Amino acid sequence: MANKTKNFTLQNPRINTLETSQKEQMSEQDISNPIFKKNLQALFQQDEVLAARLWAMTEQDKYEIFIGKDPIDINLIDRQTFEYIYEKPVSDINNMLQEIENQYKRYPILYFYGLGNGILYKALLFNPTHKHIVVLEPEIEIIYSVLNLVDLSEELASQRLTLFYSKFATYTQLYYIVAKNEFLMYAKTYTLQIHTHFYDKFEEDIIRINKEFSKAISQTVVSQGNSIDDMLTGISYHVKNLPTMITNYAYADLIKKRHKLMDTAVIVSTGPSLDKQLDTLKKFAPYVTVISLDASYPILLKHGIKPDYVTSIERVSATSTFFEHKNKKIDEDIYFIVASLTHKQTIKNILPRRLVLTMRPHPTERAFKLDKYGYVGVGHSTANQAYQIAYALGHKNIVLIGQDLAFAPDGKSHATGHAFAQADEFLYVPAYGGKGEVRTTYIWDKFKNQFEADITQSMLNDIKSYNCTEGGARIEGAIERPFLEVMSELCEGKKPKMLPNITKPSEAKINAALIKAYSFLTKKVKVLSSTQDKIEKLFLSIVPQIDKITKLKEGGKISEDMFPQLINISDKIDKIKNLLTKKSVGRYSDAIITMSVYFQELELAKISVAPSDTALEKTKKLIDWVEIHKYWLFSAAGGLNADIQTTQKASENLVKELKKRSLITKNEIGKPKDIFRFSKEDL
Repeated sequence: MANKTKNFTLQNPRINTLETSQKEQMSEQDISNPIFKKNLQALFQQDEVLAARLWAMTEQDKYEIFIGKDPIDINLIDRQTFEYIYEKPVSDINNMLQEIENQYKRYPILYFYGLGNGILYKALLFNPTHKHIVVLEPEIEIIYSVLNLVDLSEELASQRLTLFYSKFATYTQLYYIVAKNEFLMYAKTYTLQIHTHFYDKFEEDIIRINKEFSKAISQTVVSQGNSIDDMLTGISYHVKNLPTMITNYAYADLIKKRHKLMDTAVIVSTGPSLDKQLDTLKKFAPYVTVISLDASYPILLKHGIKPDYVTSIERVSATSTFFEHKNKKIDEDIYFIVASLTHKQTIKNILPRRLVLTMRPHPTERAFKLDKYGYVGVGHSTANQAYQIAYALGHKNIVLIGQDLAFAPDGKSHATGHAFAQADEFLYVPAYGGKGEVRTTYIWDKFKNQFEADITQSMLNDIKSYNCTEGGARIEGAIERPFLEVMSELCEGKKPKMLPNITKPSEAKINAALIKAYSFLTKKVKVLSSTQDKIEKLFLSIVPQIDKITKLKEGGKISEDMFPQLINISDKIDKIKNLLTKKSVGRYSDAIITMSVYFQELELAKISVAPSDTALEKTKKLIDWVEIHKYWLFSAAGGLNADIQTTQKASENLVKELKKRSLITKNEIGKPKDIFRFSKEDL
């Protein structure tokens, strides 16, 4: 690795999966049908595997194609069941197009099951409002036939049309789609439409795809954060811990120093299956990187097993109890890699051991541009954090043990010696080995989803992931094999590890980083205060107008004459929202604004796609629009105010450290004082 930490962010799991020789062979292949050739070239940018599969097909024999005089008059019949996709292609497609456009013409995102003859989607995409259409087709021969007949190359190349062969479609691929920003705001408008009755026979696959989409959308919504209070707690702890983070070991230095020195990493979690793996782990620990989760650390101490790294991502004080007991012999040279937003008691209990506070790849932390101290920790679990550290360190093999993510048959949720129990829930997922199901929890399922996303990305870099838990839930993408067998194979001929240590940054670098953090916070408070002031002034000026309009609506007195006034209000709101999108403001406000107004944005997305063909419908829609924005402005101003107060209070540690080092003489960040101009009564 060069000079930068290897960040772990999800890449498109549908591309870059073919061998170079396959790519060259495909590029050299002469495809006689120019339409098919153009379509394949465009599809190749979306999904190499599907493009390669289609390229390798020479003909199809399950479906027969019928082509009439009209360009739309294309039908396919199943030669085995004699079922047609359409009864009358021309009228069926025109009727579908009219029905969809009547109901969904303002929807930026549409989801369909069934490609049909492809004409419907080409027609729908003439409407520029439809930014993206996602189509899943269960029959690869139908995809092959359509791409030989209909030129969809422009739609595929622009990715306005995203095409899946449903047999190949995975949860990770669907998550990658819906997690994009342009999809995220329209989470509440999701519906999977069935192309024609022909596809009713694929009911089981439709249910599966619908569940996977729903799960993926749920995951993206959860990833926005649990609550604004949760975000503010994270901001507070991160800012409070800045002096400790900057004056201790730097994550980037550690990764750079040890990158690719070890082939295999073992991540030790605390599932009930861990008990049976400890003897094997102790035997092979000298030959592999051992990454222990915070909760596993006391268990390893008890059994005399020394990890190379201990990870922690939680911000609750209870987590600090894992570090209460110290063992000088074992603790020597262990690096405790902990999220910078951890609880102060966790830091207190770890020190004076080797502490690496690291930022997560979240906007609130990236904005500081202290890259030397980040970034790792996508997801909600320290187990996911540990996997990403193993990835960043350049291991070829990543082995999971104790990663049950499910209750044991006897009801146990964790290994013997673990301090906390998991509350009962009754959610079931496929079991390790693929036989039957096991009981899990909502949050464990989210951890599993993150593992599957991370493992998919790792595959693109030829990293093998082994699930040697030998129990619990199945983690898709991981190779399931016995721990002893895998360790014996991967450690054969290996010498005991000798890992180099790192030193803390120099005083000059520490001082420069402290000043950089201080300058950022000073600017942040200034920008947020100015922006909050503008939002509050607008709120106080337009709310009386909105309230009058609302009363008229409640009294059934809406008229088209209101439209100019509504447009005027809407334009003023747009100016504020445009201000927030400017880079000079967004760097400081994006995260808190996104969290503060996320659910209002979901409601606004629903309003934006509602039909409004008549002048009265447009007026009613605009009333709904400005009414929601009243809450939007209140929430945005409140979020900014809370962030300002939190930042000012939390920065006291940093200011104190800077003054101690004679780097500043006065506090320009300011001290917290409530300057929020209105309350919920104003709503």
